[in-house]
Amino acid sequence: MKVQRLEVLPSLQNMFQLLSHCWSRLQAIQEPIRKVTLLVMGLDNTGKTSLITEIQRVLSCEVLPTTKPNQTELRVDQFEVSLVDLSRGQRSWGTWRNHYGDAHGIIFVLDSSNVLRMEEAKRTLGHLLAHPRISGKPLLLLANKQDKVDALLPCELIECLSLEKLVNENKSLCRIEPSSATKSLHKSQSRTILQGLRWLLHTIAINYSVLSARVQQDSLDQKAPREQEAPRRATRAHSQTRGERFAL
Repeated sequence: MKVQRLEVLPSLQNMFQLLSHCWSRLQAIQEPIRKVTLLVMGLDNTGKTSLITEIQRVLSCEVLPTTKPNQTELRVDQFEVSLVDLSRGQRSWGTWRNHYGDAHGIIFVLDSSNVLRMEEAKRTLGHLLAHPRISGKPLLLLANKQDKVDALLPCELIECLSLEKLVNENKSLCRIEPSSATKSLHKSQSRTILQGLRWLLHTIAINYSVLSARVQQDSLDQKAPREQEAPRRATRAHSQTRGERFAL
């Protein structure tokens, strides 16, 4: 008697796919939320604030409430991301380093159309990466304003900034992406920004335990001098007040 062969392989394949899908969902649920701080930096008028707005526009994420100025809180997959927009000016330049210890990674925004300030951007980036609280942390460099006709391409910027030398000297993983933070662009044209951001978050996730331990220690180290300086400032203010009182 001839026995008909049972076709069980497709059913088994479907079952394995279902189990695999369920396992992936379970892993996503069980995976802890990682809190990540990214410093958004660059020279003035490079489009940092516009890029943060563009990230919110094109990224499927939840915007979380915050009371901190110049800070945007986002829920991206299994990350709670704090984007800290550090302004660049004569008065604010010295305050950058007060945030270095909190950073898991850096987004450096460059105006790729402003060739006259490229040397200044190179010096700024060099000083930034050489700082002991930044060195070794991953860097996403966004070559912004690519919609300008005179914008340099990422390959040209790598040479202008001596980027390979900078990141190798400071042991920082780096990725450069072209960007144009304009509302007129379709979401699909902003994919390079998202690719860069997801690379940065993925790189941080791989090294999260090491980076978090470093952030915790660096944050304590950078707070200590400020806490020590507070009583001195209070004493100076009190002495000045007494001097003014006696002068009257």
